[in-house]
Order: sequence, then C-alpha cells, then structure tokens
Amino acid sequence: MVDPTLATLSDDLRQQLRQMLAHKHIQLAQLDRPSSQRSITARNYDSALRALSAYMQQRQASLPTRSLLEQWRDDMQAGTGSARYAIGTINARLAAARKLLRGVADDLIDVQLKMALRDWANVADAKDTKIQDKTEQDYGVRLSQAEFAAFVRSIPRDLRGLRDRALVAVLGGAGLRLSEAVKLTLEDVYSALPQGGPHAIRVRRGKHNKSRVVVLGDWDNWVLRSLDEYLQAIGFNPQDHAQRRVFYRLRRLRDGTYRADKPLSMRGAHHILQAYSVRHRGKTIRIAPHDLRRTYAKLCRQNGMSWDALRLNMGHSSVKVTENYVGYEIDWRDRKPNWTIEP
Repeated sequence: MVDPTLATLSDDLRQQLRQMLAHKHIQLAQLDRPSSQRSITARNYDSALRALSAYMQQRQASLPTRSLLEQWRDDMQAGTGSARYAIGTINARLAAARKLLRGVADDLIDVQLKMALRDWANVADAKDTKIQDKTEQDYGVRLSQAEFAAFVRSIPRDLRGLRDRALVAVLGGAGLRLSEAVKLTLEDVYSALPQGGPHAIRVRRGKHNKSRVVVLGDWDNWVLRSLDEYLQAIGFNPQDHAQRRVFYRLRRLRDGTYRADKPLSMRGAHHILQAYSVRHRGKTIRIAPHDLRRTYAKLCRQNGMSWDALRLNMGHSSVKVTENYVGYEIDWRDRKPNWTIEP
C-alpha cells in the first residue's frame, strides 16, 4: 500500500525530509544519551530508531510513512523475519518513531508537509490479542505457599546456603527486584518505622531511581530471621558497618572457611538462583528472580493485603501493573450465574 502523501512528494523534497530526519535523530539521541538519571525509555530511544532504520533498509523504504510503521508494528508482533517482541517493546519503539516524526514536523514551515508527518506519527499502538485468561507460560511462574516453603527448605544451611536463603527471602518474602536486592546495605535492612512500627526494608534506588519502604508483616518475619542467620554467620555487625552491602560473593579458602570477597552482582545472584530447582505443578523447574517477585504479589494478595498497600510495597505506579503480577487462576465454575428464574 502506497502512502498518498508520499506519492505527491518531489525527489528534492524527499531528500530534504531524509536529511531532516537523520539530523533530528542525532539531536534526540544526544539529548537522550544513557545515564543513571534518565528513564529506560530514554535510554532505549536510539536503539529503537536503529531498529526502524534497519527495517527500512530491509524494505527498501526511504521514509518512515504511516503505512510502513504499521507494517513494522505488525511484523514485530507476528515475529516476521525476527524474534517475536513483547507488546511493551513494540509500543516503546513506535513511541520513539512518533517522537522523531513530530520533532521534524515542528521544524517544518510547509503546512501540508507538517500535517503529513503528523499523520504518519498517528500510527496506533500494538494491541494484546491474547485471550482474556492469561496463561502462566506467557506471564511467568507464581508458586503456591507450600511450593515456596518447600523451595526455601531445599536450600542447604551451610554458609553459602544461608546467603542464598537470605537472597530468596528478600526476593520472595519482600518482593524486591534483583537489582534492588544486590544494592541493599545493612542500614536498609535493619530500618524500623517511626513510633515503634513494624520492621521494613528501605529501597533507596529502585526502578527509575525511585525510593520506597517495604513493610514486613507478621507472616514474613522469616525474612528478617533468614537475614539474621546469614549476617551472624558471616560476622557482620549492623551497628558497626551500616553502609556495608548485605550480599557478597563468598570465596572458599584453603582451610575450608569462606571470605566475603566482593559485593554480589546481578549476574552472580541470577547464577546462584539457577543452581536450585523447585517442584511446580508436578514439574521440576528452575526459578527466575522475577518469578519470586510474582510469587510475593500472589501470596500477599491471598493473605489479605489490599491492592493499594501491595502496589506501594512493590513500587508500582499503577495498580494495573500490580494486578498483572498477582495473576489469577482460571476457575470456570465462577463464571456460572448463581441465579435462576422460575417458570
């Protein structure tokens, strides 16, 4: 399908548009240069437009028209010519293309051309075409309370096992992301809320550099017990080393003892979890760090935590995101009407 606006453009005007798009791409890429202060969307802006450029070369297209962007969206969703992308990734790439086109449109004087680029930028987002009942295969694993307890008990109680058990505790018992868990300090772990409130774990730099407090209730006090056992075994004193990291790589010495070598990295923590398996729905699987965060959301909700409190503990900006983490089991009996009309 040929874009009607593209057919009316002269060769000189097409060349001018290509130059303006390339110049705007460089400007915006420099503005959104990766840094710890900018969001993930900004950091991925340049890579999204590079992917669009590669697609245009593959299709031998000179300009990112609306019809081309729609085809790009459909191909990414269907997995044509490449891996199938998640809906969020596709829409993030389309947002980058819109930003580029609208940025060039703002610099144009020609009203007709300005309206044409804005029309190209109005490409619709990709829609989730999955059935209403989201399957676990698509949306991760959520362990039951019995499965999670069996998984924790399967971890040995030597020094490395105590560290691994404490790591599982903050991931599955406090709902932290793996990146947040490896940055924890002793001061963050042993924070008490004001006025004699319950214990809490402070996350000083979470996703998008947001801070939050994860309150620990009575049912998950085992999180602190697991941390206490590990830190006492390794010889850390929270009062003397408040800014010291919690999780370290443990190196075994020749005499059989261990030494805290370096702070644990995300890659190292992920490798640790892959060493353990868990029985889930009759199968033995390897657990992923984010599966423990989903498990935390599901168990908290099952144990009566409100949606808003769970959202705050997990650090979500919207309760809709929290709902996706909790998930739900399909029970067809719940869909049967419980009323009748007598004839």
